[in-house]
Amino acid sequence: MIGIKAGDVPPETEIDVSQVHESLVKAMAGSRGVRVFTTRLIDVPSDATLGNVQMAIDEIAGDACGIFVTTYIAKVDAETGEPIFADETTRPIKFTHGSGVEEAISSFCKNLRLAGIIPSALL
Repeated sequence: MIGIKAGDVPPETEIDVSQVHESLVKAMAGSRGVRVFTTRLIDVPSDATLGNVQMAIDEIAGDACGIFVTTYIAKVDAETGEPIFADETTRPIKFTHGSGVEEAISSFCKNLRLAGIIPSALL
């Protein structure tokens, strides 16, 4: 099977605002009734994690805003030899969402593909 899938069952997990990347918090500033979810994107053939999606849903306005977060080894600590990780995120992408978090995440992933962030062969 070729494609990507959202990680963990259920595919999305609601998270506290303290766990949300600051760029997503800023993008949704002023919104009321916002709930934030996260999920991992996994490449099905290799079972490798591609990154994480954080998705803010404004249920009152019917808006969604998402970022894609990847983690990489930025450098290695010279003293301990331990890797030092860093996160890289996309800019927040806002859009009107339909019904449900899963649909919003699916729409966001289509936007990632169109932007060339996730290879089209994976969607």
